[in-house]
Amino acid sequence: MKKNFNNKESFTLIELMVSLSILVLVILAAMAIYLRVIGTRSKTLGQLNIQEDGQFLMTLISKDIRSSQIDYDNYGNDCDAIEGASTAINNLCLKRISSGEEIVYKKGTTNEGIDVLERCQAPDCDSNDDSDFKAITMTQINVSRLNFYIRPASDPFEAGSVDYVHPRATIVLRLESLVEKDPPSPLLLQQTVPQRYGFRR
Repeated sequence: MKKNFNNKESFTLIELMVSLSILVLVILAAMAIYLRVIGTRSKTLGQLNIQEDGQFLMTLISKDIRSSQIDYDNYGNDCDAIEGASTAINNLCLKRISSGEEIVYKKGTTNEGIDVLERCQAPDCDSNDDSDFKAITMTQINVSRLNFYIRPASDPFEAGSVDYVHPRATIVLRLESLVEKDPPSPLLLQQTVPQRYGFRR
């Protein structure tokens, strides 16, 4: 008895091509969703990093300003000269009341070309000597702007001063995340902090 194999059903070439096309479309859609999730995750992580780092930096600088005095004597020497209260300067120079140590903040650049916020705390900080300074920002953060505004521009507690404004410093800090794949969304922070002490000891 002969068997007839011609009646067996099988996939045609067209059905196979349609099935493969649908499979490819499903894989591409899944890949697109995966890449979007990864991109959103990196953006969220980058924003979280710059918010945490920005809050830490502003708290640290504010604490130093409140526990120190603006070192007017150092401006024009190791620090940028203050030309006016509305003129931005690149360095913040402070002097500890208790120990007399200097604290200086400035912007620096790493070997990889990343701009960082640097801090020096020593008996004598030289803004031109990078060995005195240590970076205090995270590795995945770029400091694209760092400016300080000192008001008044000269020491109001110096003999013969006619400017009776209590000293304060305004910090302007702009941070960008290096983790974000898309164009980064920078975080701009600004805070004005008054000097706590009103006289020299």
